[in-house]
Amino acid sequence: MGEEKKLTGVNQEYEKVIQYIYGRMQDGSLMIGSKLPTERAIAEELDIGRNSIREALSTLSGMGIIRRVQGSGNYISGDVGSAIQQIIQMMLALGSITKKDICEFRRVIDKSICSILLNKGLSEDYRDTIERILANMKVEQELPVEPDKSFHEILVRATENNIFITIMQSLTKIYREWIDRALVKTDAGQKDMLYEVHFNMYKGLVDKNKDQVMNAIDRHYDFIDGLVEDN
Repeated sequence: MGEEKKLTGVNQEYEKVIQYIYGRMQDGSLMIGSKLPTERAIAEELDIGRNSIREALSTLSGMGIIRRVQGSGNYISGDVGSAIQQIIQMMLALGSITKKDICEFRRVIDKSICSILLNKGLSEDYRDTIERILANMKVEQELPVEPDKSFHEILVRATENNIFITIMQSLTKIYREWIDRALVKTDAGQKDMLYEVHFNMYKGLVDKNKDQVMNAIDRHYDFIDGLVEDN
């Protein structure tokens, strides 16, 4: 009974530290790049033990909320994407999700991204950038790896939606490894097809032709998923 009360007290202190840090982020006194108060300062302010503070900081570090620098202190990083990536990689290693699950999710996310862009439109800056990427993709000597990567990165950035950006960046670091291995083996006809589906995706966004966009996405992922399965 006494041990249970002790554990409850530690948990309450742990939660108190996390709420303290979240509260300071919400009121603007802590922002990305800000250095956190020392463990001693937090302990004195909250009147709790330093072990609870270390536990809370370790959890926030694992979540990508803070960055711990040896000999310097703790800083707000906001790098939640790395935590999401680690979770997905762990789930893959444990077999609780598969490559197919991730490929299906990517297809759905890309369709959601394009739905946002069909509604809000693409600025001239984004259009210019995408057209340069497509021009590189069309060059016969150009491997499709970098243009394909850049094309999809620009689309998600154009949404200006940080949730989509964070999730896609996390997935991309895992997903790209499979795609890149597959794309370097594409022949001339497959490169032409990849250019065509990316061009149709872009043209559909500019013309606000939803069917054209969605059909291009499906053709793209049908092809990519086949390559990933074969590799």
